Amino acid sequence: MMKLIHLSDCHFTDPVPDTPPGSKPHPQKTLQAVIADICQWHSDAELCVISGDLTHHGTLAQYALFLDTIAALPMPVHVIPGNHDVRNTMLATLPDTPCDENGFINYSFTCNGIRIVMLDTLSDGEDSGVLCPMRLAWLKTELHHSRNLPCLVFMHHPPVAMGLPFMDSINLQNADAFGDVLQAHPAIRHIFFGHLHRPCHGIWRGIPFTGGASSFTGQPLAMQPGAGLPDKPWLEPGYGIALINKNDASVRYHFETVPNPKN
Repeated sequence: MMKLIHLSDCHFTDPVPDTPPGSKPHPQKTLQAVIADICQWHSDAELCVISGDLTHHGTLAQYALFLDTIAALPMPVHVIPGNHDVRNTMLATLPDTPCDENGFINYSFTCNGIRIVMLDTLSDGEDSGVLCPMRLAWLKTELHHSRNLPCLVFMHHPPVAMGLPFMDSINLQNADAFGDVLQAHPAIRHIFFGHLHRPCHGIWRGIPFTGGASSFTGQPLAMQPGAGLPDKPWLEPGYGIALINKNDASVRYHFETVPNPKN
């Protein structure tokens, strides 16, 4: 089995000297707690993927703080943007992050004979996501070149409605076109995403999917239209551990949470 750490929705804000008692911990503190747990129990993981919303406002200071914090991870880290990120600032601050010929943060790599495809679903200025014609064309070409390898796809925005009215309104807006591209390539084994700030599983168009937890804070379940978030405790910071069969790229996925650090 190949072990992969899945992080998402870190939402780094600007550095602050202190967080008032009783308020939510700073996103750096929660990610540091998550990383400490990973280092204690899963330092043998071969890689870590962070599926977007690295920062909350996409500033240079936020990316610099994020980059300094993830340096504590003992395995290679791969990132893609979410709707709170700013693509050009992200590329400038994380210069080792690849992009395609059109400047989108689309890239792929092979690990243990498994192709891992990273998709940029950021739609500038929007909370919802999109894979524009250029990005879909890149994906078609990539999947054609990787047709002999099992593929795992990572993205920020869910391509499927999850019964969460508000979050469903800001998911991937052209999911049908994306699904058509995937279904033409039977080597797709699993889709991973973030955005929801809560873990979820399912099958979409015959492909298993997993939504990752937020390393910052998880949202309570909000399934009632127009009601906003219910008055329930927020989920603790979390992350995922994907165990991937090296023969067929089938996935066993575990969620882990860590206690909120005290201010």
